Amino acid sequence: MEQIQILEQTVIAFLYEYWPFLVFVGFGGFGVLARRIAKKRRGILVARTMAAAQKQGMDYRPPVGHSINSGELQGTHRFSGSIRGVAWVAEVTLLTSDASDGSATRSTDSMRYTRWTAPEMGTGGGELLLMVTPKGANPEPEKSDSGGFFGVLRSQAALFAMQMFIRTNFGNTRYNSLSITPESHLALSDDAFGLAFSAFGSRPGLLRCLSTDARNWLLKGCNGKAAFLWDPQGLSLTWPTAHIKPEDVAACAEYGAMLASMIGEELKASQADAKS
Repeated sequence: MEQIQILEQTVIAFLYEYWPFLVFVGFGGFGVLARRIAKKRRGILVARTMAAAQKQGMDYRPPVGHSINSGELQGTHRFSGSIRGVAWVAEVTLLTSDASDGSATRSTDSMRYTRWTAPEMGTGGGELLLMVTPKGANPEPEKSDSGGFFGVLRSQAALFAMQMFIRTNFGNTRYNSLSITPESHLALSDDAFGLAFSAFGSRPGLLRCLSTDARNWLLKGCNGKAAFLWDPQGLSLTWPTAHIKPEDVAACAEYGAMLASMIGEELKASQADAKS
C-alpha cells in the first residue's frame, strides 16, 4: 500500500513539474495530425479537379500552397486549352481574408474572379476596353473643363476609377502596358449595348470589329457580363466570380472562343478592305 502511495506521489510530482511540456507535446501531435489531414484533403481536391478538367479537354494547375478555406482551394487556379481553333488560358482566383497572401491587393474580405485570355488574338496595334456600366449609372463620361478646379477633380476621379477597373480585372502587368485614359472614350449608339458598356480605345477602328452579333453575344454574357480588353497581348474577358468547377471554366472558354471567332472574322475583313 505504501509503495502505491509513493508511486502516486511520484506521478503527481512529475505531472506538476512537467505539465507544460506534456501540453506542448500534445498540441504538437495534434498539429501534425491536422496538417496531415489537410494535406490529404488538398490532394483529393486537386486530383478531383484535375480529372474533371481532363474530361473537359483542359490542362489544370492548382494554386501554389493549396490552402483550404470553406472546403475550397484558395489561390489562383490555372486552366488552359483550345476551342474552335482558339488557344486560351484562364486564371480563376479565389482568396478570402482567412487566406490572404499579405499583399495590399488583399485588403478586402475576398477576391473572386475568372480571367479568360486568348493570347494569339492580339490586335497587332491599338487597344479597346469595354467597362461594364453599373445599373443606374450614366455610360457617357461627364464632360469636364480641365482648366477648372472641379473639372480637374472630375478628371482625376475618372482616371482613378479607370485605373482601378483595369488593375482589378486585368492585373497590374497588363495595366502598365496600356495607353488608354478617360480621354480615350469612344461614343456608342444609344441602344442596349451602349447602355450596358462604356468603350475606351486608342484605335477607334477596333470598335468596328464588334459586329452586331458580337455585341449581342457580349450582352448575352456567360453567368453575367464580362469586362472586355483587346490589345496586342490578346483578347481578355474577366468575370467578377470565381468559376472553380471545370465545367464552368469550359463554359467561359466556349463563350470567349465564340466571341474571338466573331471578332477575328471582322478583323480579317477590315484588313482585306484596307489592302484592296
